[in-house]
Amino acid sequence: MDHVSERPDVPVDPLLAAILQKRIEAITAEMATALIRSARSMIFNLVGDFITAALDAEGRTLAQTEHAAVIAFGAEPSLLTIREYFGDDIAEGDVIAHNDVFSRGNQNHDLGLFAPVFYEGTLQGWVVVKGHQADLGGSTLGGYDPASTEVWQEALRITPVKLYQAGEVRRDVWDLIFANQRLDIVPEDVKSMIGACVLGVRNFQGLFERYGTEVVVSHLNYVIDRSEQLVRDEIATWPDGTYRGESWMVSDGIDATARYRIVCEVTIAGDEITFDFSETDDQSPGYANMPASAALGSLRIVFLMLLTAGGIEVPPNHGLFGPVHAVFREGSLLDPTFPAATMFGNQMCDEVLESIMTALAPVLPDRVVAGWNQALGTVFACTDPRNGQRTVFFGAFHRGGPGGCYGGDGFDALGFSGSVGQMTAPDIEAYEIGNPVRMESYEYTPDSAGAGCWRGGYGTTTVRTLLADDVRTTTFGDDVAIEGAPPALGFFGGEPAGLNEIRLEYPDGSVHFLGSKAVMPGVPINTVVRGTIGGGAGYGDPYQRPLDLVVQEVSDGLLSLEKARSSYGVVIDASSGQLDKDATEALRASPRAGV
Repeated sequence: MDHVSERPDVPVDPLLAAILQKRIEAITAEMATALIRSARSMIFNLVGDFITAALDAEGRTLAQTEHAAVIAFGAEPSLLTIREYFGDDIAEGDVIAHNDVFSRGNQNHDLGLFAPVFYEGTLQGWVVVKGHQADLGGSTLGGYDPASTEVWQEALRITPVKLYQAGEVRRDVWDLIFANQRLDIVPEDVKSMIGACVLGVRNFQGLFERYGTEVVVSHLNYVIDRSEQLVRDEIATWPDGTYRGESWMVSDGIDATARYRIVCEVTIAGDEITFDFSETDDQSPGYANMPASAALGSLRIVFLMLLTAGGIEVPPNHGLFGPVHAVFREGSLLDPTFPAATMFGNQMCDEVLESIMTALAPVLPDRVVAGWNQALGTVFACTDPRNGQRTVFFGAFHRGGPGGCYGGDGFDALGFSGSVGQMTAPDIEAYEIGNPVRMESYEYTPDSAGAGCWRGGYGTTTVRTLLADDVRTTTFGDDVAIEGAPPALGFFGGEPAGLNEIRLEYPDGSVHFLGSKAVMPGVPINTVVRGTIGGGAGYGDPYQRPLDLVVQEVSDGLLSLEKARSSYGVVIDASSGQLDKDATEALRASPRAGV
């Protein structure tokens, strides 16, 4: 390829810079829409477990569409590996695949496709589609296997390789990769990803054609530099010092009694901030480890929350993290050494969040979010009796609640912190049509939100019946009550988050409870899977919550009379549903234990 474009020195019009910023954001959004409308997998077209991004020639993020937040910041590290690997051996029409967690990937099932953007023979940028695949080989259909102890059991490792070279498919590479997975839907989804990349390249080139390369590059550089300055100005207002927080993970897939501590030491110094996870426990022998790229993405999600809580709106580009530094200790849970298993890693986003928020709560009380319910998901692998084909599908409705924050309740049924963005629970009818399952109910779990002046978000209860036999049922998550998991903490007097439960109700009437990282093979047809997912923790004294909000939630069936009284000090007449003002005033004025 020709040399990478140099940074031009041309006058910058801030208005044009804003226009180009929005245009590049629109390019990634259009790529995402194209993928949703063309992909066959529900993972893409109904749930949205992917991201699209545009980067400059240096590999710096310009814009991204963050359907799955935990993947959202995974493009830059992987592209750095690709650029190091291929050097100048990049041509127009190339499409490069990568997933390997030991060369800066975030999860082996999150396959990334990277396409260079050339204009007039010079590399000017990159477009990326990165998303979760239904299967990529390994020992288990769907990839989530708590028994895994090394990377080769989890998926085919794809180090940087060209699927397309100068516009022509590498048939040998294509056949090699897809000979190592089980589902015909996967190569079809990859074709849709390639199509989204082609669309992104064409639209990116259109910017250069309309405005000229020097104008586009100079103005997008300005956007990145301006974003970094906005962040620096904000951090400079935060109190200097070093603050420490921690969280806990229960079970590692091998030992359900194991306990692992995630520790973050946050240092604010002037206009820079460092997140140091060096004290985090050593890596686990199972698959409950988080690659450093995924851990970096998780802390960036949390940092964005801190900015947004202060009303600071910064485009999610490279400049956003210029003042942000991360330290991970090699050999720890958040930077495991080769050849560790890591499939669970993305789900540890919740533990990363809790450790950071706990650290900063004393000094940034108006920015932090109380404890989130830590995610608990399910995967079902079986043969679909309707067509005789092997299939894998997720229990995508297990959604817990985030914590409350200063001035606002937690969102109800938002899901784990790594899913913030545009990931959604799938349409129920489409879910039933596509999978051998019948949804019996999907509703909020009453009393699941941690009480507070601003309560946590409500969790959900999902009941479904499996319509296939011999179903391999796997859980991946945390906060399971039967394992003795500690609930996420409330802040400033708020109550803790709720805990989780997954139970299998067999046709013979027997019941089996699943742990957080467990597998149950051979589950028979007509088994009912009941998942009860907890809500988020509360923020602030529950007795300060407005009475009308408590009364309304009791009326809506979300809050029981007992919890309204015990947690909020609100007395409601059981027969009329009306507030008993005198009894409430007396109760709220009475002494409380521990207050």
